[in-house]
Amino acid sequence: MSQRPTQRCHDYVQEVFAQEDEILRTVRQQTAAHGMPQISLEPNEAKLLQLLVRLCSAERVIEVGALAGYSGICIARALPERGRLITIELSSLHADVARAHFKLAGLADKVTVRQGAGMEVLPTLAADGPYDLMFIDADKGNYANYLDWAAENLRLGGAVVADNAFWGGSIFNPQTDDDQAMVAFNRKLAAHPQFDSTIIEVGDGIALGVKTK
Repeated sequence: MSQRPTQRCHDYVQEVFAQEDEILRTVRQQTAAHGMPQISLEPNEAKLLQLLVRLCSAERVIEVGALAGYSGICIARALPERGRLITIELSSLHADVARAHFKLAGLADKVTVRQGAGMEVLPTLAADGPYDLMFIDADKGNYANYLDWAAENLRLGGAVVADNAFWGGSIFNPQTDDDQAMVAFNRKLAAHPQFDSTIIEVGDGIALGVKTK
């Protein structure tokens, strides 16, 4: 059997299923214009995240790591009319940019941006749970801690979704603390008694766990 045409398949999916609209292109451009890290989801990853929100019939979603709002827009678009997203962002600059982009996308009424560290903000949200889905795309050293929070605060059948599961390939030869953190997170998710999980080979790897217990 010949080797899978990975890049060709990637490009095909993006062209047919995951084209960016004008708003998402603007968000990506403005992310660069503001000097922010160019780490927004790829269109294929964003489309998958949007579908996972729909598959979970999610109405209440937590995101850790808003950046400029690209992934948050994709999440919020998949929510029903009464659905709500709370997105957490450490940087005050990034939080302000994300708020502006949610307004641009006509989603300001569905999204609340909470500025602060994830591990400081999340405890203040627990009392309003359980939640339907949690998307993690923030500081790698706390991924395992975010997973613990998800286990406690997602409903049965809810999902935890995490970007950068492959961490640019560094999980195969971990050198830094972040590398080690991602190795530990993947193994913790795989062995977690409350989640049925895997990594979907899209972009930099999307880890997915469905809460079963």
